[in-house]
Amino acid sequence: MNNKTYSLVLIFLAAMFMASCAKPFSEKDNGTKIDLGIDDPFEIELPGNPSEGFIWEVEYFEKEIIKQIGEAEFTPSDDTEAAEGKYLFKFQTIAAGQSVVSLVYHKKSGENKIPTKTFTMKIISGTMGRIMEN
Repeated sequence: MNNKTYSLVLIFLAAMFMASCAKPFSEKDNGTKIDLGIDDPFEIELPGNPSEGFIWEVEYFEKEIIKQIGEAEFTPSDDTEAAEGKYLFKFQTIAAGQSVVSLVYHKKSGENKIPTKTFTMKIISGTMGRIMEN
């Protein structure tokens, strides 16, 4: 392998590594559009406080384009019982196309589950997803 080919392979591998180490998307990404490749994992991290009776839940995404990996994880910001913290949702694209991921923050129990907060993000997956966007 010549030096130019070797360099290109290293650059490609470094880019793949950096993409897999991306930070979770957060509240500041609400309403944005994200381009991903097929089989790319991504995470959404949102603040919440379950001790006040509220939870974040997945409302919608296209199951043909995206899969959720496991259940949401909650990590408190400290050791107190009433601690706020972060909900972490893990997803992965599984096919080319487009999907909106929608999350809602609402009371965990009772009849009134009207969201007090919402989070949406449009995911464009793979080349066909980008072609469909145009």
